[in-house]
Amino acid sequence: MVDDIQFKEYKEDIESLFTPKRRYTFLVGAGISMDPPANMPSAIQIVRGLLELCAPPEEIENLLSLEMLRYELVVEKIQDVFDEDLKFLDYLEYVTEPNLIHMFLGNIITRGNYVITTNFDYLIEQALLRVLDEEWHQDIIPIISKEDYIFYQDPDNLIKSNKYPVYKIHGSKRNIITSKNTKDSLITTMSALGKESGEGETFTIEPYKKTTIFNLMNKRTLVVLGYSGSDDFDIGPTLRELPYLNRIIWIEHAQNSQPEILKIRKREDLISQEDLTSLEQMLTEISSTGDFEVILIRINTSKFIQTYLWNIFLPYLPMNEINLFESEKETPKFSEWIKPIYGDTLNIEKYKFACQLFYYLKEIEAASRCSEKGILNAEEVNDLSSKSYFFNFLGMINQIKGNYTNTLQYYENALQIDESLKDIAGKSTDLNNIGSVYLTLGKYNEALAHYRQSLEIAERLGDQASKISCLNNIGRVYEVRHEFNLALENYLEAVKITEKVGDLNRKAALLNNIGMIYKANDENDKAIEYYNEAIHISDLLGDIYGKIILLNNIGRVYDDFKNYGKALEKYNESVQFADQLGDLSKKAGCINNIGSVYLAQGKADKALEKYQEALNIEERLGDPLMKIIYLNNIGMIHNNRANYELAKEKYNEALIIANDIGDLSKKALLLTKIGSINMIQEEHDSALEKYKEAVLVFGTLGELSNKAASLSNIGKIYEIFDNYYEALRSYEETLEIDQQIRDPMGIASDLYNLGRVYARHGEYRKALQNYEESLKIFDQLEQKQYTEVIKGKIEEIHRNIG
Repeated sequence: MVDDIQFKEYKEDIESLFTPKRRYTFLVGAGISMDPPANMPSAIQIVRGLLELCAPPEEIENLLSLEMLRYELVVEKIQDVFDEDLKFLDYLEYVTEPNLIHMFLGNIITRGNYVITTNFDYLIEQALLRVLDEEWHQDIIPIISKEDYIFYQDPDNLIKSNKYPVYKIHGSKRNIITSKNTKDSLITTMSALGKESGEGETFTIEPYKKTTIFNLMNKRTLVVLGYSGSDDFDIGPTLRELPYLNRIIWIEHAQNSQPEILKIRKREDLISQEDLTSLEQMLTEISSTGDFEVILIRINTSKFIQTYLWNIFLPYLPMNEINLFESEKETPKFSEWIKPIYGDTLNIEKYKFACQLFYYLKEIEAASRCSEKGILNAEEVNDLSSKSYFFNFLGMINQIKGNYTNTLQYYENALQIDESLKDIAGKSTDLNNIGSVYLTLGKYNEALAHYRQSLEIAERLGDQASKISCLNNIGRVYEVRHEFNLALENYLEAVKITEKVGDLNRKAALLNNIGMIYKANDENDKAIEYYNEAIHISDLLGDIYGKIILLNNIGRVYDDFKNYGKALEKYNESVQFADQLGDLSKKAGCINNIGSVYLAQGKADKALEKYQEALNIEERLGDPLMKIIYLNNIGMIHNNRANYELAKEKYNEALIIANDIGDLSKKALLLTKIGSINMIQEEHDSALEKYKEAVLVFGTLGELSNKAASLSNIGKIYEIFDNYYEALRSYEETLEIDQQIRDPMGIASDLYNLGRVYARHGEYRKALQNYEESLKIFDQLEQKQYTEVIKGKIEEIHRNIG
């Protein structure tokens, strides 16, 4: 009988789950602050309150219905559009009374446990102020800013120094212990949430925080409180990056006073996921990425603290000694309190806000709809600046869709308005946008012209940040054109500016670009020198993520000039850092690179082992693009070993994924690989089918060189079928493409193929003509191995015609 149980009930009791021998870290969210006397509104209540005042009325329900709309994202976009100071967060100053959960957390911090919160409020600090004697208040350490995360990377040292840390992973507007303004921590965090995260992932961690997070969670039990897994935000992406945990215990708030304890199974152990809640699905994914247990406990959170956790963690502190009292001042209702701040928000600003949200959440049609309505509103009140804003938005939307003609038109419209308004900063943005389109279209002169105009404006305004961006963009164009000296010149000039303004992040990125230029020029020592300088900066910034990329780049340099020992050393070092970050995706990439070194050394067994290891990791993470890469590499080894069925199996598996995600380029390449195996196995009909499909895709993508190669193979198949007419047509089309892209080797090969078909068909005059043209080009290219063959073919024709 098939076992159809999704989760099995956990047989241990609460006391055995929370044994004193284990080490615990608590990750807490907005749900912990809703109980009295704190009475904080829930995340969804805050979002609704903000949307009702800040979004167009007809779009409010559309926005609320979006599954991936998160509190943090709404905050970020409010800051972007009309409230840089995030005035609504001042409401948190009115909420000063911690509840029982905050008091529990404050007490366990004093007993050496770690607490991390994504909340912006100050209630855990308030609890600590009540728990500790006043003389020890100075030892409360809220870790909020970037400097805090770098300086206080080792929580164990803080505990040993009799300090009481609270790690505020999303920052906070103020440090209430030191009264320091920490608004910049919110700006940095919101920027990271919007720019560094993947689609739908709003709980990302900036690289400089990851060493601290590793130290907070390494070999510990993570207890998650105050998250529903749906209505606040998804912390799943981060938890999937923590393979170094011992266990996760997720407390799901429910009405029941008795705990329901479930052990979450791994994805591969489940028969079906259809009946799972969204939280259960997320926990299943997390369980599948690591070797740790994931336990789900359903119970009223406050009751759980009172009945179980208080006695386990604080057995010598009677709960009745904890005084919880309401403040004498009445806390206003959030939705009423924010009306004076946002009640007069203009319609145009509301459409900008909605555009930002829809665009980020990939609701492109909705973003387009709001942009068009925004233009109409702007025209009604003659607000040309806002009209330019919406034109730029429509340009970005069309750029995503690949409608470059429309994109350019919208960007040009924006530029025309900003020029009429003499909005120089706006004009600079427009020029950069237009340059990016021309770069995509391969119109490099036009791209350079627009980037240079933007640079001139940045210089006139003294805008150093924009100047760095423009120089970087110009360098990129030159790099794409292989004009490496000019690329280098612009990158180096940008580096000088970063040194003046102290922008270490961008300096490291530019040094990496410079290293890549030197690598492309085969100046390997110089490349390594710049990569190492960038690594030094990454160390200063605590940017382990950047360090992994740079170590891999150094590894590739050593790999290229066959110093395989050094290459392996760097790749293995990057694996260690990926482990430290818990970044399984980066780890898989590093392991894949190790496999490539082994393959270059002729150690195919070891290479196969590493490629398979990378694939196994990616199977748990589910990134389809990386799975294609690893399956392709495994298929390549089987193909090289003439294990054609195994190779085909891997290529076909990758092809299915490429089809599913719509990656046409990889789809076409995989079709040609399968077609090549079909040819070897003399399955010519199947090979012809694959190559024809590849030709259509390469044509759509404009990948002419690959299209020509596939057409040439089609010609060879028709020759096998003795269908000379179709063979000639294929080779003639191939020749046209190779002439168009000016590929002399391709042209010479095409002419030879045409000559061979004509000779077999008895059209010797045409055969000689093509052979002689081919011979001339191969002679110029000094390809003696081909010239000897063609001379033999010409002699053979002369013998045949007497």
